[in-house]
Amino acid sequence: MVILLVVAACGGSGADTTEPSQFPTGSVRSWFDSLEADDMDTAQQLTYQESMLIVLAAENAMPTEELATLLRRGATEESAARYLAGFSDALRARYGGSLAAITVDGFTQLGGNYAAVAVTGDGAATIIARKSSDGLWQVDLVGTLGPALISQIGDLLDAAGADSDGATVRDAYRINVVPALEAAAAHDPENFALAAEIREILSVLGS
Repeated sequence: MVILLVVAACGGSGADTTEPSQFPTGSVRSWFDSLEADDMDTAQQLTYQESMLIVLAAENAMPTEELATLLRRGATEESAARYLAGFSDALRARYGGSLAAITVDGFTQLGGNYAAVAVTGDGAATIIARKSSDGLWQVDLVGTLGPALISQIGDLLDAAGADSDGATVRDAYRINVVPALEAAAAHDPENFALAAEIREILSVLGS
């Protein structure tokens, strides 16, 4: 499992860390704490599922048919919990122990629906958060891990055919993947490789 977080510059205020429904910092703090406590119900609520499915598919070179089925039906609670438990273990290894020791340092707003949340543990990193329609900020794993997985994410789209499964995948890219990657690119405007990959994805989508 790839756990590479985008290197970040801090922004916003580190004081607003208690209201997940109002502040991206609060949701990210709650996300780390829920993973540390093995509270996978809360962790799932604070993880944007469609992005999680794309990252899972990219990490495992998932066939289009399987990915399309997941996107239509969603992950079961059990399978999502297993994935997040593995993700939590990898994060603990990345940060050298307790996720509760990670500091949420503040955020930079990226348009109306995305924010870059700066965190520090064993080094600085960024979590990209996405605001849902009900106002809850959730961790967006495509935005967070997409720059490290951009080749695999592009491969998933390239493999999508002209059938209904391919259409489901392309719709997910238009609605979920491209906006998350554009948020990551807005936070890191000198990542020219990421910008080029986004242009290629848009070209494949016919945008």
